[in-house]
Amino acid sequence: MLSTRLVLKALRTRFVDQRPFILSHLITLRCNADCATCLWKMPANAAVNELSTEDVIGLYREAAATGFQALVLWGGEPLIRPDAADVLRAAREAGLNTTLITNGWFLEARANQVLPHVNRLMVSVDGIGARHDEIRRKEDLFERLDRGLAYTRHHYPDIVVIVNAVLSRLNTDQLEDIARFGKRHGTHVAFQAMDTTDYGFAERSIDLPTIQLSEEEESEIAAQIADMQKRGYPVRASNAYLDRLGPCDREYRCHFKKVCLRVEPNGDILDCTMDAVPLANVSARTLESFITGSDFTYFQARAETCQRCRDAAVVEVSHMWEGRPAAIWNALKSLA
Repeated sequence: MLSTRLVLKALRTRFVDQRPFILSHLITLRCNADCATCLWKMPANAAVNELSTEDVIGLYREAAATGFQALVLWGGEPLIRPDAADVLRAAREAGLNTTLITNGWFLEARANQVLPHVNRLMVSVDGIGARHDEIRRKEDLFERLDRGLAYTRHHYPDIVVIVNAVLSRLNTDQLEDIARFGKRHGTHVAFQAMDTTDYGFAERSIDLPTIQLSEEEESEIAAQIADMQKRGYPVRASNAYLDRLGPCDREYRCHFKKVCLRVEPNGDILDCTMDAVPLANVSARTLESFITGSDFTYFQARAETCQRCRDAAVVEVSHMWEGRPAAIWNALKSLA
């Protein structure tokens, strides 16, 4: 359930101090899949600079002591890290509300290790059956995530589960099947515009123009998603977000950086408005000194002028910040 403490912290952030209360930790760039739409992947066995288990646990404890209320753990594939259960446990023990984002490959095998420490689970589903495996270029991935999701719903029914699909030309004929899959498992379903503007760490092996939806195609997809909502599918997207799919001349202001602080695998905090320039590193600077410092304040102000991002979380949070009822209601349905 959405805790009263989390709601109160969100209200304080909005109306009092603008201090972020969600820690988004990209714990690894390594992944066992090879998704055409991904900006963050590296090979599963890549040699990368990641925070140690002790450093991650220290970060989460520091975040809780600084006033953060929630952790989003993602990657890459976060369950590639053997210490995923340990760091999630530490986060929960520190008092953080936890969200795990995974491709589902390791979900069934590691469920009893990680899920006791998880409040929300987001599983990536870009197609059904062989189509999903083709898009993510990982044989048997769909079958494994399907089993893992069924195990989760049976053994951990209190976890809020979201099925997330990235929209592209590779799956436009699969959207209702994905919504039906989510309904069968009793989950929320979120459709995500393909990210093309955020900084990445690996070259795409498919050219964007061959898979990216045109504005006209996005408009058609937005109408299809809205229709699925009306027909009772558990699709979670506000009208304000759907309006940003396709041609959009409405001014957009990003308020996400007032709510969420993102930390990279090596501990860097990057400025997404300036080609991923490092602003600080959590190994060298405390969270308290950073979020109360002038460089973070200037970063938040620069982010307000950004019109590029169409990430669902960023857009929906920004719309909530501005008090748009549809976005607020959509969030309450998805979180509670």
